[in-house]
Amino acid sequence: MTPTDDVHAQALKLARTYLGQDDLNGGWFDLGGSSLDAARLVSSLDHDHGWKVALQDLLAAPSVAELLTVPTTTPGAPVAADTPSPVAAPAAGGADVLWPALARLSADERLALAHRLLGYVLRESGGQP
Repeated sequence: MTPTDDVHAQALKLARTYLGQDDLNGGWFDLGGSSLDAARLVSSLDHDHGWKVALQDLLAAPSVAELLTVPTTTPGAPVAADTPSPVAAPAAGGADVLWPALARLSADERLALAHRLLGYVLRESGGQP
């Protein structure tokens, strides 16, 4: 789906809420964002607005404001050969089997899985779940 101006406005509003500030001219982590809030934003955009923004794109974007306001490619339009896939698969080991399975999960299912994995990692490392 190509987001409308209203969806862009909602995305910026949500990002400001999660980051706790109005200035979005910087990277997600540089602006004080957490990976959990980034996952929540991406999930909300997908679930509430049908706009799929790759989590890694949000986390790697030099400017959150630019990422959430730049028009996306129109469905069916040709994509330049050097344009990275919005869901690029890791290039090693069993990822070629695992990644397609993860890509088929809904955003809510991926977020729930991430929470479970984070809880496991915290328990194993002696942190609080």
